[in-house]
Amino acid sequence: MSAEHRLLRVHGGRLVVAERRLELELELNKASDEGFELANSFAVDDNVYLVLRRTS
Repeated sequence: MSAEHRLLRVHGGRLVVAERRLELELELNKASDEGFELANSFAVDDNVYLVLRRTS
């Protein structure tokens, strides 16, 4: 079994703006359609990182 990862960086303050939330939702939906799922998340300063994983 192998795994592929994708990392998304989101500036925390940007999530307050509705357009930015929609962009994030679209990106997550696209990743989900490609078989990625949320594996982990962590924050550094004002940034949130989402680790996505796809196994095959």
